[in-house]
Amino acid sequence: MDYYKILGVPRGATEDEIKKAYRKLAMTHHPDRGGDEEAFKKIKEAYEKLTSSDAYAQSDQPSGFQDLHEMFNMGRRAGGRNWSFGEGWSDELRNPDISISVPCSLEEAHTGFTKEVEFTLPSGQTKRLSVSFPPGTTKDIKIRYSGEGGTLMPNNPPGDLYVRASIESHPVWRVDGNDLFAVLEITVWQAMLGTTVEFDEIGGSRMQITIPAGTQSRSQLRLKSKGMNIRGSTIRGNAFLEVVVKIPTLTEEDKTKTIIDLQDKI
Repeated sequence: MDYYKILGVPRGATEDEIKKAYRKLAMTHHPDRGGDEEAFKKIKEAYEKLTSSDAYAQSDQPSGFQDLHEMFNMGRRAGGRNWSFGEGWSDELRNPDISISVPCSLEEAHTGFTKEVEFTLPSGQTKRLSVSFPPGTTKDIKIRYSGEGGTLMPNNPPGDLYVRASIESHPVWRVDGNDLFAVLEITVWQAMLGTTVEFDEIGGSRMQITIPAGTQSRSQLRLKSKGMNIRGSTIRGNAFLEVVVKIPTLTEEDKTKTIIDLQDKI
C-alpha cells in the first residue's frame, strides 16, 4: 500500500506536510461528517505509518487521529447542543461552531427581543451571552456571533455561535409566514343581524371587528396589516379571522321563546 499516495504527499514529505494533508483528508472523509468509513481507515493507517516515530507520537499538538476522534465524540456527548466544525479552513483547523435555540413568545417574535442565554461549550465550560432578535423574527432566522463558539484547541481560531428563535405556540394566533390566523366565535343572532366585537391583535392593541349581517359560518375576515412585522421593513403581514357561528342547544321552552321572538322581529 502506497501511504504517500493515499495522503497525496510526495515521498520524503516532512511531518508537517503529512500532518496538513491528513487534517484535510480526515475532515472530508471522517464518518461523522458523512464520509466513507473504509476510505477514512486507509487515511488513518497511512497517517499512523508515516508518523510512527517516538518523537512525533509524543507530540502534544492536537493533530493525531485520537485527538480528532475525541473531538467528534465530545460533540456527540455534548447533548442538547448541535455543533460542528466550520467551513472554509485553510491549513489549520477551526474550533467547533455551536448552535443553540432561544424560546420566545409570538409577541416577542413580532416586536423583537433581547435575552440573556446560557450555553455549554464542547469543552464543558458554561458561557453567558446577551442575544438580540429583530422585529419580525421567524423560525428560519439564524443569528451569528463570531468567535463565541468552541475553544477546544487554544492555538486555533474559536468557533462561532449560531442562535435560532424557538417560537412558542400562541393560544389565539397561528402564524404562517408573515400572516396570522385565528378563530372568532359568534352567536347565531350576531351572524344574522350583524354586530361589532372586540379582538386583541398581536401587537397588543384592541381591535373593533365589524361582523356584517348574514355572515355565514366558516367565512373569513381579512384584517389588512394586522399580521406579523416583516423583518427589515415597516410593513406588516395580514391577519385573518375565521368566523365560526356557534349554534346553541335549545330546550323546548327555549325553542318556543325563540319562535315568539322571531315573530316579533318580522
